[in-house]
Amino acid sequence: MEKRSGARAAKENATTKKPRMLRKSPVAMKQQRQDEGHEPRTLSVTLDRDALECPLCFSPFEASIFQCKNGHAACEACCARTHRVCPSCAEPIGDIRCRPLENAIAGMLVPCAFAEHGCTWRLRFAEKQVHEALLCQHAPCACPVPGCAYAGLELGDHIRDAHAAAGDGDGDGNDVVSFAGSAAVTLRRGTPFRVLLHETDARVFLLLNGGGVPSGRSLSVVCVGPRPCGNKSLEYTLQVGGGGEPGALALSASGPVPCTCRWAGHHPTEAFLFVPDAYWGSSGSVSVTVPVRKVTADKV
Repeated sequence: MEKRSGARAAKENATTKKPRMLRKSPVAMKQQRQDEGHEPRTLSVTLDRDALECPLCFSPFEASIFQCKNGHAACEACCARTHRVCPSCAEPIGDIRCRPLENAIAGMLVPCAFAEHGCTWRLRFAEKQVHEALLCQHAPCACPVPGCAYAGLELGDHIRDAHAAAGDGDGDGNDVVSFAGSAAVTLRRGTPFRVLLHETDARVFLLLNGGGVPSGRSLSVVCVGPRPCGNKSLEYTLQVGGGGEPGALALSASGPVPCTCRWAGHHPTEAFLFVPDAYWGSSGSVSVTVPVRKVTADKV
C-alpha cells in the first residue's frame, strides 16, 4: 500500500497543472483594446427619435434614466414630478436605473441638423438640442423684422441690405442702428424693439421694450444668432438718461446677452432694466446707450 501511495504521489507531482484562466470583465477588455490601439467598434443603426426621449416630457434623455419594475422608463425630473409613481402602471419609479439605455445614449454620436450648411460636429444625443439652438455657427437665423420671411446664415448682411434704410431715423419705427462698441438709441415708449447691427462682426441685437411691469417699461437685450465661438459670451450694459423730469437720476443695468436663432417675441423675465413712466417725458421717448462686449464665459 505504501509503494502504491508513493508512486501515485510521484505521478501527481510530475503532472503539470494548467493555470486557471480568469475571464476579464467587458469594461477591462474594452480598455485593453483601446490601449492596444484597436479602433472602437461601431454600429450604424436607425432609431425612432421617440426611443431616445422621455415619454412623459418628450425631452431628450440625459445622464440619469430610471425605470419601474415593469420596464417603463422616465427621466429623473419626471420621476420627481409624478411623486415617484409610474404613470403607466402605478408602480414605484425612481430607484432602478436603466443602465443599458444610459450606456447606449452616452456612447451615441449624432450629426448636427445643420450638417448640410457646413457643420461637422458629431454630438452626444443630450447635447444636440443645445448645440443646434444656441451654439451652432451654421444654424440659419430668422429675421426679427415683422413681415420678413428671411432665414439664413447671413442675417447681418440681410439686415444691412434690406432693412437698414427702412426707418426714418427718428426712433418711431424699427429702423436699424449700426454701432461699433456702443449703440446710442432714441427709443419711443410704443416701439416694441430696435434692431442694433454690430459693424465689425455683423451680429444682430435687439433692444427690447416690453410691458408687463406696473408704471413703466422693461428694457432688455437679446442677440439673434449663435453664441460666440470658444469660451466666450456676450455682456451688455443698458444706460438710460435722466428722463423727462427735472432731477431724475440716470438708470443702468448689465448682464449676459441671451442668444437665439429665432426670436419669437419673448422678453427676458429675470434680467431687465425697469424704466418708470416719468422717464419717458412729454415726448414719450428716452435716450438709451447700449455697450456690448465679449467676455470669457466663466465671468458671466
